[in-house]
Amino acid sequence: MNRAHDIYAETNPAYCAAVLAQFCASHNEHRGRAPALAVAYLVLPIVLSEDLAETFDKCVKSTGLLVWLDRSPRIRVGLSGRVNATLPVSTEAIRFGCIAGLLRLEGEGAIASSHRKLPAAVSSGVAGPALKRARLLGSWFAEAGSARAVMEAMGVSV
Repeated sequence: MNRAHDIYAETNPAYCAAVLAQFCASHNEHRGRAPALAVAYLVLPIVLSEDLAETFDKCVKSTGLLVWLDRSPRIRVGLSGRVNATLPVSTEAIRFGCIAGLLRLEGEGAIASSHRKLPAAVSSGVAGPALKRARLLGSWFAEAGSARAVMEAMGVSV
Protein backbone atom coordinates (compact mmCIF):
# COMPACT_ATOMS: atom_id res chain seq x y z
CA MET A 1 0.00 0.00 0.00
CA ASN A 2 2.77 2.48 0.84
CA ARG A 3 4.58 1.71 -2.40
CA ALA A 4 1.50 2.51 -4.49
CA HIS A 5 1.01 5.70 -2.50
CA ASP A 6 4.64 6.73 -3.05
CA ILE A 7 4.39 6.13 -6.79
CA TYR A 8 1.21 8.20 -6.93
CA ALA A 9 2.78 10.99 -4.89
CA GLU A 10 5.80 11.17 -7.18
CA THR A 11 3.71 11.14 -10.35
CA ASN A 12 1.11 13.59 -9.07
CA PRO A 13 0.56 16.18 -11.84
CA ALA A 14 0.80 19.12 -9.42
CA TYR A 15 4.12 17.92 -8.00
CA CYS A 16 5.52 17.11 -11.43
CA ALA A 17 4.38 20.50 -12.77
CA ALA A 18 6.22 22.20 -9.89
CA VAL A 19 9.37 20.24 -10.76
CA LEU A 20 9.07 21.26 -14.43
CA ALA A 21 8.44 24.89 -13.43
CA GLN A 22 11.70 24.91 -11.45
CA PHE A 23 13.53 23.44 -14.44
CA CYS A 24 12.07 26.05 -16.80
CA ALA A 25 12.78 28.96 -14.44
CA SER A 26 16.41 27.88 -14.03
CA HIS A 27 16.84 27.43 -17.78
CA ASN A 28 15.40 30.87 -18.46
CA GLU A 29 17.59 32.43 -15.77
CA HIS A 30 20.75 31.04 -17.38
CA ARG A 31 19.88 31.26 -21.06
CA GLY A 32 17.48 34.18 -21.19
CA ARG A 33 14.78 32.11 -22.86
CA ALA A 34 12.50 29.19 -22.19
CA PRO A 35 13.64 25.63 -22.94
CA ALA A 36 12.28 23.62 -25.85
CA LEU A 37 9.30 21.48 -24.94
CA ALA A 38 11.14 18.39 -26.24
CA VAL A 39 13.87 18.62 -23.57
CA ALA A 40 11.28 19.07 -20.82
CA TYR A 41 10.35 15.42 -21.39
CA LEU A 42 13.82 14.42 -20.16
CA VAL A 43 13.42 16.14 -16.80
CA LEU A 44 10.99 13.97 -14.83
CA PRO A 45 12.55 10.57 -15.59
CA ILE A 46 15.92 11.90 -14.44
CA VAL A 47 14.94 14.14 -11.54
CA LEU A 48 12.40 11.79 -9.96
CA SER A 49 14.56 8.69 -10.31
CA GLU A 50 15.95 7.78 -6.90
CA ASP A 51 18.63 5.57 -8.45
CA LEU A 52 19.98 8.60 -10.34
CA ALA A 53 19.68 11.01 -7.39
CA GLU A 54 23.18 10.20 -6.15
CA THR A 55 24.65 11.28 -9.49
CA PHE A 56 23.77 14.85 -8.49
CA ASP A 57 25.76 14.64 -5.24
CA LYS A 58 28.54 17.24 -5.09
CA CYS A 59 27.26 18.84 -8.30
CA VAL A 60 26.72 22.57 -8.64
CA LYS A 61 25.59 24.78 -11.51
CA SER A 62 29.14 25.13 -12.78
CA THR A 63 29.54 21.33 -13.04
CA GLY A 64 27.81 21.35 -16.42
CA LEU A 65 25.95 18.70 -18.36
CA LEU A 66 28.92 17.02 -20.03
CA VAL A 67 30.96 16.74 -16.83
CA TRP A 68 27.94 15.29 -15.00
CA LEU A 69 27.38 12.75 -17.78
CA ASP A 70 31.09 11.89 -17.87
CA ARG A 71 31.13 11.28 -14.10
CA SER A 72 28.06 9.03 -14.29
CA PRO A 73 27.77 7.32 -17.68
CA ARG A 74 24.96 5.11 -16.34
CA ILE A 75 22.62 8.09 -16.66
CA ARG A 76 22.34 7.41 -20.39
CA VAL A 77 21.74 3.67 -19.93
CA GLY A 78 18.05 3.02 -20.50
CA LEU A 79 17.22 6.73 -20.59
CA SER A 80 15.12 6.43 -23.74
CA GLY A 81 13.07 3.70 -22.04
CA ARG A 82 12.60 5.88 -18.97
CA VAL A 83 11.50 8.80 -21.12
CA ASN A 84 9.03 6.64 -23.04
CA ALA A 85 7.65 5.17 -19.82
CA THR A 86 7.08 8.62 -18.34
CA LEU A 87 5.60 10.31 -21.42
CA PRO A 88 2.05 10.19 -20.00
CA VAL A 89 3.23 11.53 -16.62
CA SER A 90 5.19 14.37 -18.23
CA THR A 91 2.34 15.25 -20.58
CA GLU A 92 -0.18 15.33 -17.73
CA ALA A 93 2.17 17.50 -15.67
CA ILE A 94 2.55 19.95 -18.55
CA ARG A 95 -1.22 20.10 -19.03
CA PHE A 96 -1.81 20.62 -15.32
CA GLY A 97 0.96 23.21 -15.12
CA CYS A 98 -0.54 25.20 -17.99
CA ILE A 99 -4.06 25.05 -16.54
CA ALA A 100 -2.86 25.96 -13.03
CA GLY A 101 -0.68 28.80 -14.31
CA LEU A 102 2.67 27.29 -13.29
CA LEU A 103 3.73 26.75 -16.91
CA ARG A 104 2.91 28.23 -20.28
CA LEU A 105 3.62 27.14 -23.83
CA GLU A 106 5.36 29.77 -25.94
CA GLY A 107 6.07 30.22 -29.60
CA GLU A 108 8.52 27.99 -31.44
CA GLY A 109 7.80 25.00 -29.18
CA ALA A 110 9.10 26.38 -25.89
CA ILE A 111 7.75 25.85 -22.38
CA ALA A 112 8.16 28.54 -19.73
CA SER A 113 7.66 28.92 -16.02
CA SER A 114 5.28 31.57 -14.75
CA HIS A 115 7.89 32.29 -12.04
CA ARG A 116 5.41 31.73 -9.25
CA LYS A 117 7.21 31.20 -5.97
CA LEU A 118 6.56 27.81 -4.43
CA PRO A 119 5.45 27.71 -0.80
CA ALA A 120 8.34 27.17 1.63
CA ALA A 121 6.74 23.93 2.82
CA VAL A 122 7.07 22.55 -0.71
CA SER A 123 10.53 23.80 -1.62
CA SER A 124 12.14 22.91 1.70
CA GLY A 125 10.21 19.72 2.41
CA VAL A 126 10.46 16.25 0.95
CA ALA A 127 10.29 17.74 -2.56
CA GLY A 128 13.36 19.91 -1.98
CA PRO A 129 16.01 17.54 -3.40
CA ALA A 130 14.03 16.86 -6.60
CA LEU A 131 13.43 20.59 -7.10
CA LYS A 132 17.16 21.23 -6.65
CA ARG A 133 17.97 18.55 -9.23
CA ALA A 134 15.47 20.16 -11.64
CA ARG A 135 17.15 23.55 -11.19
CA LEU A 136 20.57 22.01 -11.86
CA LEU A 137 19.31 20.33 -15.03
CA GLY A 138 17.76 23.62 -16.13
CA SER A 139 21.05 25.47 -15.82
CA TRP A 140 23.02 22.64 -17.45
CA PHE A 141 20.61 22.28 -20.38
CA ALA A 142 20.72 26.07 -20.86
CA GLU A 143 24.51 26.01 -20.89
CA ALA A 144 24.52 23.19 -23.45
CA GLY A 145 22.74 25.44 -25.93
CA SER A 146 20.21 23.97 -28.30
CA ALA A 147 17.69 21.21 -27.73
CA ARG A 148 19.58 19.18 -30.31
CA ALA A 149 22.83 19.49 -28.34
CA VAL A 150 21.06 18.36 -25.17
CA MET A 151 19.41 15.40 -26.89
CA GLU A 152 22.69 14.30 -28.46
CA ALA A 153 24.56 14.62 -25.16
CA MET A 154 21.87 12.58 -23.41
CA GLY A 155 21.91 9.94 -26.14
CA VAL A 156 18.23 10.21 -27.06
CA SER A 157 16.33 11.31 -30.15
CA VAL A 158 12.86 12.57 -30.87
